[in-house]
Amino acid sequence: MSNKLDARRAVELRNQLQAARFSRRELAKLGLIAGGAYWLKGASLRSALAASAASPRTTPWQEPLPIPSPAEEDSSDAYPYSEAEHQYCANRFKMKRWIHLRVRERSHEFAPGLESKVWSYGDEFGGPLIDVRYNEPFCLHIENDLPAVQDHYGFGHPEIAPHLHNFHSASESDGGPWNWIHPKGNSFGKPNLRNFHYSMARAGFDKQKGIPAKWIDPVSGGDLRETLTTMFIHDHRPEFTAANVYKGMVAMVRAFDENDTGNENTGWRLPSGAYDVPLILADKQFDPDTGELAFNQFSVDGWLGDKLTVNGKIQPYMDVKRRKYRFRLLNGGPSRFYNLLLRKDGVNQPFHILSKSGNLLPRTLKDVTSVDLWVAERSDIVIDFRRFKKGDKVYLCNNLVMMADGRGIDRGKTTNPDSVSNQILEFRVGAAAEDASVVPAAFRPLPAINLNEVVKVREWELGRLNGMWHINGKFWDPDIDHSPEFMMNPPNQVRRNSAEIWRIRSTSGGWDHPMHIHFEEGLIMSINERQVLDADRYRADIYRFGGNQRTSEMEIFLRFRDFPDPDYSYKSTDSGRYVMHCHNTMHEDHAMMATWNIVD
Repeated sequence: MSNKLDARRAVELRNQLQAARFSRRELAKLGLIAGGAYWLKGASLRSALAASAASPRTTPWQEPLPIPSPAEEDSSDAYPYSEAEHQYCANRFKMKRWIHLRVRERSHEFAPGLESKVWSYGDEFGGPLIDVRYNEPFCLHIENDLPAVQDHYGFGHPEIAPHLHNFHSASESDGGPWNWIHPKGNSFGKPNLRNFHYSMARAGFDKQKGIPAKWIDPVSGGDLRETLTTMFIHDHRPEFTAANVYKGMVAMVRAFDENDTGNENTGWRLPSGAYDVPLILADKQFDPDTGELAFNQFSVDGWLGDKLTVNGKIQPYMDVKRRKYRFRLLNGGPSRFYNLLLRKDGVNQPFHILSKSGNLLPRTLKDVTSVDLWVAERSDIVIDFRRFKKGDKVYLCNNLVMMADGRGIDRGKTTNPDSVSNQILEFRVGAAAEDASVVPAAFRPLPAINLNEVVKVREWELGRLNGMWHINGKFWDPDIDHSPEFMMNPPNQVRRNSAEIWRIRSTSGGWDHPMHIHFEEGLIMSINERQVLDADRYRADIYRFGGNQRTSEMEIFLRFRDFPDPDYSYKSTDSGRYVMHCHNTMHEDHAMMATWNIVD
């Protein structure tokens, strides 16, 4: 661009394309991606797709960290509910709780004087906080009160597909990129609400073979070693996932059980209550003229904002007491990775890591000084503020440099974590407080890898072609994926209650891909043909390709258990459908995703 006026015109063009809800796939079909022939007020399409401008200036540490409020509970008769529509609901996992989420557009202040329209699952950006407990099946009743498509302006798409990331869910409740919920007042005459059923049972509840007796849940029958801890719900509308999540459709889910009880006087006695704090990290960019949230859904490599937020606030502070806190970290994306440090007076401070990919590790990583978070990864850490004095200020900082186009880590560069631009959250240490909490040395062991269960080695290739992303040479296309022919004869079929080895290979060069497999977690067997040691394994739902280790190939052991319910017949063509995709959601939207089906 030759000057600021041209840049402004390019941004206007991009905003118009987004407001028209064009996907990159549609622009490609129109022949508008390869060249710069589409002009408006002197701005080419190519310029528009790359355009960005610096956000307005903000002052850090002006506002307290907001903590999301608990989700709204309902009674069983608050809205229509049919057990027959949900697998294992009528005959095994009857509802015990009903949680109501209302998705709506609202105004949110990211910093003093910096206000924008956002979308959220409740009355708070990045909220509400959804607490669930194993062996207490629950229903999410989700209403879409966003503006109707014809009334919507700006980026994002008001049709939504809520996904509870990483839960062992029946396909109709997984929130995959199909069967989205239309907004109120839609022109199709479709309802603007849907129920999602979650059994709150561990994987393996339908077939206990191979699970040692002491690890079988006496209530549900699942494998106790498969317990999940920190999850989140986010939108999964195909081709608009990045835009919708960036606009605010993300909320944290905390899962408790008989050991991780949420009570400092029982079970493992981890920091609980007010000392168990969700931290949703996401970088944002704002229009320098209007202050509105800015986004470029056509930025195929990635999208990086120049403002770091926690729970929807730019560089907030948090008053803490001199005691232990559990922080549940979530990288909300869409493209930035983090290497997080705890800093005081220019020196790294130690903390403990309890979990990776939202799962408690077999053993606590004690007194570490950094934690990596790729997009959609969760890590629970414990910070003991007793090591600091009243009045001290301690900072959570980012120490990772990303390439400017968002494609991944800039491996050759370092940064100053104490620069204000890299500081995310300021902790202000106050007086001492009672602390009954404990940081255990160990949690549950990992399930064993049993190669005798393996019935297939499945090959997947991640690649780049014509400026877009593919898996096994195919661009994910919702029109093809939703077609009756594809649904009745899915190409990637996995046998129910079996195990496979998935060999995933990235041939896309210098781009980084946090790959996510829905439904089941896996154990990484080898990286770049080198065996992973047992001590380095953990249950994962995000698999890192690229990065500092330049991972290009991975072998993953996966089990596919319990679903679909053999007695389930409602909407049978959808039964057993799941996806794998890159969780740099810009890559997912353009179009690095593949559908696979579990079959009997």
